[in-house]
Amino acid sequence: MDENHLVVIQFFYGIEDLNQLHELEKQLDSNITGGSLGKYEGHDISMDFGDGYLYFNGKNADQLFLAIKPILEQHYFMDKSIATLRSGSFENPAAEERDFTIRFSKLQEN
Repeated sequence: MDENHLVVIQFFYGIEDLNQLHELEKQLDSNITGGSLGKYEGHDISMDFGDGYLYFNGKNADQLFLAIKPILEQHYFMDKSIATLRSGSFENPAAEERDFTIRFSKLQEN
């Protein structure tokens, strides 16, 4: 059975409009669609523009994450966000999950 792998990014946004989030979404979508790695499914964000989530699915969570990670690292509001990679759908209770912390790349240079 060919299951979808999932990548979920949990982040704190903290900006009172969604322009920067929408720009990030365009970059992510074109990167993974062009590489046939998967699909960007959208976002959820709290009413106060605080906590947010980005959702992706594809055939390989590791490859998908490797494709989106450099883009995420270029956006300061993604600093300290958590990426959860799931090797199977939510319906599969045996699917493995792993978490990674994303750091804003400008901070890594110091």
